[in-house]
Amino acid sequence: MLRPLLVPCLAVPALAADLASNVPDGHTLHLWHLDELEAPFADLGVPPQNLEGLLNGASAGQPSLPGLGSAISFNANAGGAPSTSDLRGAILLALPKTVSGPQDNVPGGFRYFGAGGAFTYEVVLKFDILPKDAGVAACGLMSMDGDGQDRVFNFRIEKEGFLSFIPLPDGGAGGLALATIPTNGPHAIDTTHWFHAAVSYDGNEGVANNLKLYWTKLGPGLTEANRIGSGILSSDFSGASGDFAIGNEARTFAANAEAEPFPGLIDEVRISGVARHPSDFFFVPPARRASPEQVAARRSNGAGSPDFRLRLENVLVNASSAVLPSAPSGVLRLGSGLHRLDFDFGFEPDNPGGSIKLRCQLEGIDDRWQETERGMSLVCQALDRENRVISQSRFPFIGTSNGWETALEDSSMTRRVEPVYVPAETAALRLSLSSGSPDTTGFVTVDHLAITVPGKSETSMWKDGSIALSETTARAAGAPEGWRRDGSDPAIARVVFRGGGGFLALVDGDQQHHGEWSSVQSIAPGHGGVFVLSWEEAYNVSSGSLHRATYVNVPPGNYTFRAVGLAGESDPLGDGISLPIVIEPPFWQRPWFGPMLAAGSVALVAAGIVVRLRRRAKRRLEILRFQNALELDRTRIARDLHDDLGTRVTVLNVTAALAKRDLDSDPGKAHRHLDKMTDAARELVVAMDDLVWAVDPAHDTLDHLASHLTRLAEEMFRDSQVRCRLDIPAVLPARPLGAEFRHHLSLAVKESLHNVLQHAGPCEVFLSLEFDGEKITVTIRDTGRGFDPKAHGNGHGLSNAPARIREIGGSYAIDSSPGRGTCIVIICRLPQTPT
Repeated sequence: MLRPLLVPCLAVPALAADLASNVPDGHTLHLWHLDELEAPFADLGVPPQNLEGLLNGASAGQPSLPGLGSAISFNANAGGAPSTSDLRGAILLALPKTVSGPQDNVPGGFRYFGAGGAFTYEVVLKFDILPKDAGVAACGLMSMDGDGQDRVFNFRIEKEGFLSFIPLPDGGAGGLALATIPTNGPHAIDTTHWFHAAVSYDGNEGVANNLKLYWTKLGPGLTEANRIGSGILSSDFSGASGDFAIGNEARTFAANAEAEPFPGLIDEVRISGVARHPSDFFFVPPARRASPEQVAARRSNGAGSPDFRLRLENVLVNASSAVLPSAPSGVLRLGSGLHRLDFDFGFEPDNPGGSIKLRCQLEGIDDRWQETERGMSLVCQALDRENRVISQSRFPFIGTSNGWETALEDSSMTRRVEPVYVPAETAALRLSLSSGSPDTTGFVTVDHLAITVPGKSETSMWKDGSIALSETTARAAGAPEGWRRDGSDPAIARVVFRGGGGFLALVDGDQQHHGEWSSVQSIAPGHGGVFVLSWEEAYNVSSGSLHRATYVNVPPGNYTFRAVGLAGESDPLGDGISLPIVIEPPFWQRPWFGPMLAAGSVALVAAGIVVRLRRRAKRRLEILRFQNALELDRTRIARDLHDDLGTRVTVLNVTAALAKRDLDSDPGKAHRHLDKMTDAARELVVAMDDLVWAVDPAHDTLDHLASHLTRLAEEMFRDSQVRCRLDIPAVLPARPLGAEFRHHLSLAVKESLHNVLQHAGPCEVFLSLEFDGEKITVTIRDTGRGFDPKAHGNGHGLSNAPARIREIGGSYAIDSSPGRGTCIVIICRLPQTPT
């Protein structure tokens, strides 16, 4: 006897006020509310299929959303190892016990699709543990997966975070729907909210996007289910039945148990015989739902008629999306160089255009129209010495491979052999394993890649055709030697491990990005001809609505990408695509480069001539400056010899004559003349030393100047009544000084000291020198008689010394008054050091 159960619910976000459990309608095949405390669980479909087996720790009567009664927890097991096939996980079956063998747990007439083959499968769920942390092989939602030749479908959540619907080998249909469950945004996966997961098939066999996946976080204000991806079912299901289960798979045989338990709660499981509209689910208010009849009426009125206009979805330039021109006649302009161009184009995703062929051409590269292919692919390209593609062969993966079961881990590899043409001028070969256009989804794995000469399969031209396990390949982001990841999402390219070995793989559930493995290897020159490309493969690939055309190493030039849809062999369908593309040539190939190069050359020659003339003029000016300086030095030396030494020699001559005259007549007076001659001779020697010091280059430094001034002051006041005090730094830098600068400064100081000696009387004189890095300050201060500078006019050497200082660009200041002494300050900026 079926016993409904009403239990209190956990606190959850409030939904719409009219939220209620699903109510059977004319398209409901099965509906399980799962509100009972224990099995059996009632089916409200016609004919009903009650569920009798609640096994391996599955627990009924768990709190569900308000208005939905109770749910069942599948987060339990009855033994086995986590993440392996022998895990006996919680499960809900049609029969009281699992059955191993050809017997199914549902009768042959069990309905799981409608009259036209269409269906919608949906569940309400809540995670206790996220799939990546659950320690299970996969998280089963609903399956019909038997032990023998009765494997029909699997609707589940993969550990990697994908929602997947997988047609199995015995259901009569191939294909796949795989989409990434959101991890951010309003429908992001978590362990606190309830979610609605659904898959629908519209009954249009073999048409792209006839499978749709929905993932919706349940909350207020929803008007339709959140579509996360699409896929393809190659044909309607045949009607074969298998072991039906909720919350797991019912595939039980030796070494295999119920290994895909759902790590949380499941409620409200429904199977419908139509592809329900995204608004036709229980969480949408009834007034806003579009029933199957309403959708059919819209289509019959033409509202849902297909739009066969082609659209250019995206252009990738070197794996990055280009900004397409906004105007219909706009041109896509690219920088110079060789570019890889990927064009993604097709009809609107919901158009039933499965029999329509698309052809494309890159005018300027292709000589003829190419028929496009969808799906993933292995591409072999021959490259010349300039890395340009001179030959290309593409081998698609679409649908399922022979030996495909449920996933990469349990599918067998099959060998594939294809011919490839390698031109004689080939310098390298490139293999690319590509996931194709962004909306292509599925799984591909390849191994044992080889390129051989026909009849000589034992010797391969291709190295690293098998993946060697190492520290590099064992990491999640590792790459086998010689291979590199590429694409808008390189994480799609993976290394998978099975049976102790590694395989190149693509695992793509993201309908916005693509991934790629690629490798380039050099070959010996002259090895042209037809070769054999072989590999082992396993795949299950669902192509989307987009087609991809790829052109590698497109050189600079003007091109036009064209695409057109054909309803028959030659009748165009709708408007085609036309996109002009200009790849700029290198700057040296542009029209302005030649004239600019000529003008630049002329300008460089002219500039060179001007620079040469300026250097010559500069050298001449330097020579003139040197000659002028030399002349000035010679003039100064001549003037000093005449004014100072000449005068002193004249005094000696005159005094000698006087002494000679008075020698006999007045010997005392003659002796006085001789004493005067002695003093004059001594002064002459000092003057000669000063002159030699002034012209000797060895003394052209600041420290030598300071030493000279010190010696000068000591000698001048040695036998006088004036006491000299010196304040001159003991250490000064050897800063270079010119002879003219030293000469004028030393003479100005000497004249100033001489004035003190002659006019100040018995006193003290203070001589100090300061240097701040840029200028010299010399201070001469005495405590003598002093004088009035205005009254004395130009006497006391008051004009010669200032004139000398002004000549070298300095300043000479004097401050004196009778009875208060005199202070003289000389400031001279040092000349710039020559560079």
